[in-house]
Amino acid sequence: MSFTGDLNLRFDNTSSSLTPETKRQTYGLNLQMTRGKFTRDNIAQGWSIGLGATHERINQIDYAETTPSLSAHYVYRRYIVPSERVRLFAQGKAGGLYSPTFNDGETTQNTFSIGASLDLGLTYFYRKNWAWEATASLANVGVSHASARGEKVYTDVNVNGSLGFSTFRIGLAHYFGESSSPFESAPQQSLYEVGQTYLAGDLSVQQVSARSNTTNLGIGFAAGKFVTPRRLLGISVSGSYGTGVDQGNADYTNWGASVRPYAEQYWPVAGKWTVLLDGGVALGYAQVKTELNSVQSNTQTTYYAKPTFRPGIQYQLTQRWALAALVGVLDLTGFTATQQEVTTGNTVSKSTIYVFTIDPSYQISNSSLSLRYFPGR
Repeated sequence: MSFTGDLNLRFDNTSSSLTPETKRQTYGLNLQMTRGKFTRDNIAQGWSIGLGATHERINQIDYAETTPSLSAHYVYRRYIVPSERVRLFAQGKAGGLYSPTFNDGETTQNTFSIGASLDLGLTYFYRKNWAWEATASLANVGVSHASARGEKVYTDVNVNGSLGFSTFRIGLAHYFGESSSPFESAPQQSLYEVGQTYLAGDLSVQQVSARSNTTNLGIGFAAGKFVTPRRLLGISVSGSYGTGVDQGNADYTNWGASVRPYAEQYWPVAGKWTVLLDGGVALGYAQVKTELNSVQSNTQTTYYAKPTFRPGIQYQLTQRWALAALVGVLDLTGFTATQQEVTTGNTVSKSTIYVFTIDPSYQISNSSLSLRYFPGR
C-alpha cells in the first residue's frame, strides 16, 4: 500500500509599459493511494484512487476558479531488483477520471475521461517493510468528454496522448507480510571516507550548422568533499555562450553563468558501483539577444533559486579516478525574474515578469558523463 502525491505552486507577476500589472496565483495538489497484491514473485496487481484540486486566482479582475478531480484505476506492476534496498518497477494503469470546474459557486464545466498510462518508479527501503516511493508518468493515451455551460451548452470530445517524463509523485509505501529477500543483511560498506575530495570538469562544444555558423559552448567545474562516508557537499560553477540562427531564422547571441551549491548522497550497490543522487540550488544569470529584419529583442533572466536533482551511477575506475553518469535533470523551476525589451523600428516595448513556480519536470536529454579525480584528503 502506498500514498503518493504531487504539489504545484505558481505565482506570476507580469507588468509592462503597455499593460497594467497582473498577478496570477495557481495552487495544485494531487494525492493517490495504491493498494496491490503480489500474484507472483515481483508481479503485483491492484487498484488506485486519486483525489486532486487546482485553484487559480487573478486578483485584478476578481477571477477565481477551482477544479477538483476524482480518479480510479486498475494497476499492474512488474518489479526488478538491482539491490536489497532498491526496487525499480514499471506500472501500467487503466481507468477513468471525473473533474468539475467551479466559478463563482457555479459548475461551469464537467469533464469525464478514460485512458491508460505507463509509469516508471523507484522504491527505496529504509526499513524492512517501509519504503520511499517515487513515480513518473512515461506515456499515456485517453479520451476526454467536456460539457460546458454558458449562453448555450456545448460538448467537446478529445483524444490525447503523450510520451515523455511528467507528473512526478513521491510518497510512502508499506509492504505487508514476509519476504524471502535477505533484507536484514548489512548494507555494503561505502567506497569513500570522511574528508575525501574530488574534482571534475565539463566542456561541451556543439556545432549545429557550419553554414549558418551556429555554435554553442559550455564549460563547468565542480569540487566536493565527503562529510560522511555516504554524503558529499560541493559547489560547481558553469558558463555558456552561443551564437547563430535559431529555428525562427533569427540571428541570436546568448550567454549565461551560474553557481550551484550541491549535495550528493551515495548508496553502494555492488563492487565498485555506487548509485548517487545529486541535489542543489543554482543561482545564475542569462541573456539572449535576437534580431530578425527590423525587430530586435533583448531578454535578461535572473534565477535566484533554481532547485534541481540528478540521479546517477558512479564506477570507481582506480583509487584516484571514477566515471560518473548523471541521468537527466529533475527541475523544480524555483524563482525567476525576466526583463524583455523589444524594438520594432522606432517603437520600444519593455516588460518585466516575476515567476515563482514549484513545478517538477524531468528532462532525460540533460544527461552527462564525467570523469572525476579523487586527490585524497
